[in-house]
Amino acid sequence: MNLKMNFRGIFLAKCLVLFSCVKGSANEARNEYAMRGGSVFLNIHNFKVEQQQEVIWLKNSFRLTKGNSSGVKYYKDKNKYEMFPNGTLKIDHLVEEDSGNYKVTVYDGMGNLQVEKNLILSVQEMVSKPEIKWTCSQKLINVTCEVKQKNKFAFRLLQNNRLLSVGPIDANGTWKIEYRPKTKILTAKFLCEVKNDVSQKTTDQEIKCSGPLDIVLIGSIAGGAVVFVIFLALLIYCIKKKRAERYEEEQDEETQMKIRQSSDEPKYRELPKPPVHGPPKQPRQQQRLPPQSQTQYQAGPPRPRPRTQQKSPSHMKERL
Repeated sequence: MNLKMNFRGIFLAKCLVLFSCVKGSANEARNEYAMRGGSVFLNIHNFKVEQQQEVIWLKNSFRLTKGNSSGVKYYKDKNKYEMFPNGTLKIDHLVEEDSGNYKVTVYDGMGNLQVEKNLILSVQEMVSKPEIKWTCSQKLINVTCEVKQKNKFAFRLLQNNRLLSVGPIDANGTWKIEYRPKTKILTAKFLCEVKNDVSQKTTDQEIKCSGPLDIVLIGSIAGGAVVFVIFLALLIYCIKKKRAERYEEEQDEETQMKIRQSSDEPKYRELPKPPVHGPPKQPRQQQRLPPQSQTQYQAGPPRPRPRTQQKSPSHMKERL
């Protein structure tokens, strides 16, 4: 008899422990994350809702929806909340005020509680892209990673894929990570990462600080550039000077030519002007017949010519 009572007590104790464990796991809150401006689906995990069961959603003890297979009743804005037949609650146009504690309960057709689950919704904004800045002095690097972020986020800086143990500092809404390595380095690749539960963004940058050889190389290149610029300036100056001298010579020649033309102008005025359109046509001269005799012939019939007497030679001499 005592053995039977002990067995019943042990069995009852085990049942109480098991019931308490199940109740504690059912009441344990589950975290849900969503992005601001988006949507979220709150599900009833590990449970299938039947047609005759009734589902109720609450936020911070305020009822949101109540429904079963026959229909759904909304206590808040219907455009924001929507409940599906399987008990899933959809929330649209999320804002930071939608964050909070949500509770879902399921009752059977007799009104007995079958499921009760708690959820914690956290609405977060998308993280901003970080920016890496650096300065080099005497082969030392001072690296700063900055990001503007309000909500909770994770912020870290890596050097050559190695996490640096440097914490962020808040400076008027701008978070910074400043890193000053103790060892002297010339080249390193840094990666800055910002993330939260809904988004992640990174920025990488390879930083180079000039060493002694680099300074000599840069100085030689700069000196060569200066010499080239000076040579080019002298070449341009010589070309311009040559052109100026040629221009002056041409001006002198033109001046001398003008002086000569002005001195020769009176001479050209005395000469007859050349014809404009060509040489003038000379009028034809009538051909004159050679005079046969000085005597004029009168009109009429020809008269007999008188015979001339031969003059004596003495008479010719006197005439001469």
